[in-house]
Amino acid sequence: MTRHRVVRIAAAVLMTAASLHAASTLDRAATFRVSATYTNVSFTIVKWMVLKQEGIFRDFSGAIYYDPRDPARSRVQFTVQVASIDTRNSTRDRVLRSDDFFDASRYPTMTFVSTAVAPSGANALAVTGDLTIRGLTRQVTIPVTFLGYNEVPNGGGNLAGFEAAFTLDRTQFGVNGFRWSGGKLSLSKEVGVHLLVGAIRED
Repeated sequence: MTRHRVVRIAAAVLMTAASLHAASTLDRAATFRVSATYTNVSFTIVKWMVLKQEGIFRDFSGAIYYDPRDPARSRVQFTVQVASIDTRNSTRDRVLRSDDFFDASRYPTMTFVSTAVAPSGANALAVTGDLTIRGLTRQVTIPVTFLGYNEVPNGGGNLAGFEAAFTLDRTQFGVNGFRWSGGKLSLSKEVGVHLLVGAIRED
């Protein structure tokens, strides 16, 4: 291979890399729709003080407006269908849907609506908003990481990734489970929540 051919190949590689980098940069505000295909809503709770158990919610929706230049203008709305809870145990899932826990028949959704967004580091945001579970609304601040933005090939769309991990006190939202636990604290009050969000750009 001649020196000139090597130079041409190297230049082509650099141009391709530059175009990919440009395609993966979100340079203005955009609206995104949360994708069920690329999103995971999970939680963990400690049982009997020795077991950490996991679960997920399978049905949810949301919208994100993200402004990388002025994060304070960003906002998010997220809704989870309570009946879609899945802990890989149908009996346990029925108990969690009952009025002793989430009372899914009376309160079918959990919602979060942001009221303020503040930058908190490189690609990091502190998202404050109203979280409503079982009809009770509390203000919470959720640490969110912007994972990046890119055009996905083969019709995948323009995707942005976000991640959030935080802890909630379930009893502040009336998710107590007193009958199921016999009045004993068999489940920890603290519930760990982990969100991996893939969102498709809509504008």
